[in-house]
Amino acid sequence: MGISTLTQAQSQNDLPKLNQIGYYPEATKFAVTPDQSATTFHIRDISDETIVYQGTLTNAGSYPHTGETLKLADFSEFNLPGMYRLYIDGSAASTPFEIRNEVYDSLNSGLIKALYYNRASTALVETYAGVWERLAGHPDDQVIIHASAASDGRPAGSTISSPGGWYDAGDFNKYVVPISSSISHLLTTYEHFPELYNARDLNIPESDNSVPDILDESMYALNWLLTMQDPADGGVYHKLTHANFQGTVMPHQATASRYVVQKSTTASLDFAAVMAQASRVMRPYYPEFADTALVVAERAYDWAVANPSVGYDQTAMNNSYDPDVNTGGYGDGNFDDEFFWARSELYITTGDDTYYEPNGWNNTGNSGWGNVRALGLFSLLHHRKDLTAVGLADTSSMKNTLINNFDWYVNDGAASPYRSPFGIESWQFGWGSNGGAGNLGMAIMMMYEITGDQKYYDGANRVLDYLLGMNGVGYSYVTGFGDITPMHIHHRQSQADAVEAPTPGWVAGGANPGNQSQDCGTSAYNSTLPALSYADLYCSYSTNEITTYWNSPFVFLTAALEHFTDDVTVSLDRYVKMQNPMSTIELDYFEAGDLIDLNWTSSNVSSVNIAYKAYNSEAFTVLASGIDAGTGTYTGFEIPSLPGDSLIIKVEDADAGDTPFNMAVVRIKPSKSITISKISTWYPGFDPGNRVSIEWTYFDVDTMDLHYSLSSSDTLIPISLGIPNSDTDYSNFKVPDAPGDTLRFRVSDSNDPDVYGESEPFYIPLSTSSDEDLSGITNFQLHQNYPNPFNPTTVINYQLPVSERVQLKVFDTVGREVSLLVDQVQPAGSYTVTFDAGDLPSGIYLYQL
Repeated sequence: MGISTLTQAQSQNDLPKLNQIGYYPEATKFAVTPDQSATTFHIRDISDETIVYQGTLTNAGSYPHTGETLKLADFSEFNLPGMYRLYIDGSAASTPFEIRNEVYDSLNSGLIKALYYNRASTALVETYAGVWERLAGHPDDQVIIHASAASDGRPAGSTISSPGGWYDAGDFNKYVVPISSSISHLLTTYEHFPELYNARDLNIPESDNSVPDILDESMYALNWLLTMQDPADGGVYHKLTHANFQGTVMPHQATASRYVVQKSTTASLDFAAVMAQASRVMRPYYPEFADTALVVAERAYDWAVANPSVGYDQTAMNNSYDPDVNTGGYGDGNFDDEFFWARSELYITTGDDTYYEPNGWNNTGNSGWGNVRALGLFSLLHHRKDLTAVGLADTSSMKNTLINNFDWYVNDGAASPYRSPFGIESWQFGWGSNGGAGNLGMAIMMMYEITGDQKYYDGANRVLDYLLGMNGVGYSYVTGFGDITPMHIHHRQSQADAVEAPTPGWVAGGANPGNQSQDCGTSAYNSTLPALSYADLYCSYSTNEITTYWNSPFVFLTAALEHFTDDVTVSLDRYVKMQNPMSTIELDYFEAGDLIDLNWTSSNVSSVNIAYKAYNSEAFTVLASGIDAGTGTYTGFEIPSLPGDSLIIKVEDADAGDTPFNMAVVRIKPSKSITISKISTWYPGFDPGNRVSIEWTYFDVDTMDLHYSLSSSDTLIPISLGIPNSDTDYSNFKVPDAPGDTLRFRVSDSNDPDVYGESEPFYIPLSTSSDEDLSGITNFQLHQNYPNPFNPTTVINYQLPVSERVQLKVFDTVGREVSLLVDQVQPAGSYTVTFDAGDLPSGIYLYQL
């Protein structure tokens, strides 16, 4: 059984949330923090820890989807290329981020390369896959015709060859409907931005040919897709699949039979659309394929016209045919959008007006595998200048529909606490929410392409901010890109191989509150708030699976931003930059009264002013004015008596005022101090006789004395005296036989007992032996911790009616286990455990019995 409750730890360690990859130099740049006590922030250069920018936090508003009230750091004006961290003054530092031109080029390549890692029917060799090399799986040269797919020419039980393609997601099956969208996104990306890919090397087996790698990766999927059409009538099988999802094994170990199942209108129309698009895109490189692709596209379309409402209903199929198939359905009961997409691509490729569907773009919404209407509209808009007269006459209507249906996302997003068009409504957080973000980003970039309105460019950038870390859980949702990324994606290869890191470049599904009971169970999710409903757990297929069609829209979005963002050169013709004194002394402290030299470099500056302030002070104290900048040094600055504080020292151009590249940080030696950092017990609770470990930190103390006291007496009782400062822990103390009393520990300076650190009190519980009256304990009980909120320790009580093996675990709000408090067989009785969150960031935690 399991029992859970929430607890909140308080500290000043909340990380600011921002884009963990980075920003273009001239782009808007935001970060948010939930720290309501903070008022200012600054940015430091990672290379030398100098402060390069300071700013004031503003109120961003309350965000109901996380329960946060946020403050916003806007550092858009800071544009100097480099690697940085953002610090909330008095609180925490962000993950590293970069400012540079082409900031998304590596991400764009990684998103495409992930598809290579999911290739079926081929080995991934070290040359191209690195540590993710693997054996070939699923040759798919003996795929069984399922009874639902049987025809005169292909009876049930006969076999076809259908190798290649991509595994759709975290499983080993291949589905026509979603892969059609994935391929189309890649083809659309190349149609819009071919110059980005003519020389881009993705390090795939085809990289040495003359074809852009993005097209060769698409061809690997297209060649498989061709095999899914029945040559007898043009209809397309809905999927190639195992009968059931396979276990957590490598592809070559999943050897159960494979089937193609019934044809469907959805699969045939999606096939027709992407093949028609591929015919025109691939023609310069693969003309024979292009001819074939157009023929099969028209045949698939004709089959759909003759069979306009053949949906894929897996339950109905299983009721009629054997064996039952229980893998992904991708069924769709509305075919209007698929017809529009297929007709649009055929119309563009052939110029045949009979394919044109007037007003088919009406009611265009955010796209996904089940609603592909937007894909047809995107293609018509991109080719709007080359359409025949019937299409050309409607281009204004097409543009207006796109803007009318998507402009509100951008407007509302700009005013939302996270400043993103994605995440403004709770319904955006569903299965594959990150894929929805990517598709929204595509639509917003299409609006920018046809209007040139800067707000759409900014809105598209904010969608990537969301994906890459500026979101409720603070994850960059792309494996391998960022500092805090998914490590346990629902992806069989990543889980079954011997490599700790998952396959890189995959977009995890994202926050989804609607399916928590279906995979890991509700106890694994620490919040039902929409934007927090994510768990980096392998079992969480509803939030942490990957798919090709969640990656592919971000391929387009990152390519579009790379295309539309001009490289800039940030001029530093006139500047002053300090050399951080800390960088020359290995981060040692300065003593009050020390004399140090302040050094700087400058260019085209005549004279400088020098000033300093305490770290949290607002006002600077002028140290010197009008110094010749060319001297590059000021000697004899005396460190003031501010023990334990830090100074910010700045050198500024006396003629031009502040510049953003002119400050350094100096740390002043603290006073003597001792802090007890951790108290742990060998067995849960502070029962008499249990052994306790005490750990501490100190500053400027030679020897220490360790004591304990009980609340029933003021007497300090020695545990160990004269402990040298080389020792910072003690593990041989046993809890005294004082049930019902409260225990404290104190570590003091042997030479100055007024310098000490003292622990929180720990309750010594009454006996849980056979002497305890257990008649009142009739069920398992887990009580609310006390105090709550707390800082840094709290007490948790629970009761057992019978002897059981007990685990008491603590999780953070994204499902990561942060502490195991109990793991042992315990007799029936009442128990008390102390949870020390001193090493954890502030926030909401869930504890589970």
